[in-house]
Amino acid sequence: MIAPGLYADKHWVSPGKDADDKHKDGRGAVGYEKGVYSFEWAVPLDSGDAEDLKAKPGDTIRFNLAYFDRFSAEIKETQFGTVFGGDLDHADTWGTIELAEKVVDDGGGAFKGAAWAEDYIHKRSSRLRVIDSTLIPSVPKPAAKVNVAFNYRDPKGGKNKEGKAAIYLPGVVHDDAKATLPLFFAAGYEIDDNAASAHLRRGYAVVTPRTLETNPLIRTTSPDIALLHIARALPFVDDAHVVIGGGSAGGYMTLMLAAETFPLAAAAPDVPPVNWGYNAAYFFKQSKILAPVAGEFVSKVPVLASVGTMLATATDVYGGDFGDATWFAHSPVAHVPTITCPVQVNWSTADVLVPIDQVGAKWVKAFDVKKFPTGFTMDPTKLTTTKEGHTRLLDVLPEGSYELFEVALPAGALKAGAPAGSGGPRSGELPLSTTKQWSIAIIDEGPPEPQVGHLKYTVSWTREKYLEQAKSAKIAANQLTATKLERLMDRFVGKEWLPSKLNHLDEHAGEMVDVLRGLRTYTKASPANAATFAELYAKLPATKQVLDAAFVKELVGK
Repeated sequence: MIAPGLYADKHWVSPGKDADDKHKDGRGAVGYEKGVYSFEWAVPLDSGDAEDLKAKPGDTIRFNLAYFDRFSAEIKETQFGTVFGGDLDHADTWGTIELAEKVVDDGGGAFKGAAWAEDYIHKRSSRLRVIDSTLIPSVPKPAAKVNVAFNYRDPKGGKNKEGKAAIYLPGVVHDDAKATLPLFFAAGYEIDDNAASAHLRRGYAVVTPRTLETNPLIRTTSPDIALLHIARALPFVDDAHVVIGGGSAGGYMTLMLAAETFPLAAAAPDVPPVNWGYNAAYFFKQSKILAPVAGEFVSKVPVLASVGTMLATATDVYGGDFGDATWFAHSPVAHVPTITCPVQVNWSTADVLVPIDQVGAKWVKAFDVKKFPTGFTMDPTKLTTTKEGHTRLLDVLPEGSYELFEVALPAGALKAGAPAGSGGPRSGELPLSTTKQWSIAIIDEGPPEPQVGHLKYTVSWTREKYLEQAKSAKIAANQLTATKLERLMDRFVGKEWLPSKLNHLDEHAGEMVDVLRGLRTYTKASPANAATFAELYAKLPATKQVLDAAFVKELVGK
């Protein structure tokens, strides 16, 4: 099965039924130009996989090709067809392919990756170990995807652990060794080739974690911090135009990375938890009432119960007191003063996984208690007993720093799970403030309902204008504040900026390089930025003025 940004090996199971292969041995891609779709794929003649083709040069093979113009539930409003008849269970009427008999073994050249991209990463980053690579369709030419491994510090013990990531290199990097590109860094969760390709088409290079050990809310910021430092140091990255984005726990990670790194062109979190202690108490203190009762196979609140179970080991990391300083320290609401970049963020009034109550009480909509388990609540005051546990985002955001948008659903929007083929518009552009640092969209989807996850309606919310603007926007002088500069100086000397029993810093050399590079990027952006740095650095306590005098002189231009 081949689609833009997607390839899957499939095998026949029984009439009318197929399945994905346990091991993907083939490769494929699709391109589109001037009204014509082109498909390419390569399959080993004999990979040794029982679910694959087993053939040799000279064999004659029956084959059929099926195609469709789009995929939708129940195949409604989809045009599809086959080359040799619609019977995909019996090969009697299919066409044939006769394989050439006298061929030279090319050593599997079709399955080898982009050697230039592997070589590029190998030579330009001592912290990355290349695993393999592949080419994926992109615009205007294919991009290289390089899978890599890297080390980060274990948050519990500080020893090195291995993480994995994917780096997407647009073809321009191959054509021009001096080319630099804006970077989209996917926080928390791995994004697939299709999602990465969307950012490649916008003109970004892309870096994403992959084969994740566990959920971002459990594994802490440590691996993402190390990967972000490594990514920003790559020579093809335009460090003045780095965007971080992610949804749910990835949105949480986006905000935590925005509090750590400097500078940033933009942060783009979707439905992020902002008070992890409150959200954890909401998940775990109600686990018993969320479980299925006698005679029921599933919970009354199925998505919430499933996610709560998945995140249960978070208490092994942060402890069992959800209102204490450890949970609060690992929450974006505790780090608002050091989130100084532009932020475009959105939440839904109906979100059952990330209740709107941790953002602001104004948008809390009463839910039908009869539909939920007895005693179920989203009220912070009933879930924790501390000020930290009750802290909402709007309690700590400076009033003049944000613009709020109450967003209505597009007319005809469908509820999740509604039959396909009906309804109105299913996408909308998130609003963007022209004067404020934070653009906050509250999507009015009505009250929470038991079957809901993050969104009640199947509307795709986009931020095309925001991402386009971030590619060329200048770094504002006010991105550096006294508080942010102190955090950078702490990182430079190896002092934890997120004090708790856990480790969060990158290896010391990585922290130092990242801080110096970020300050250089910031001060080069404009004379006003250099002047702001000079003023703030001079006001630091002597114990915090830890930079080399020659480097400070370079930054201030004197």
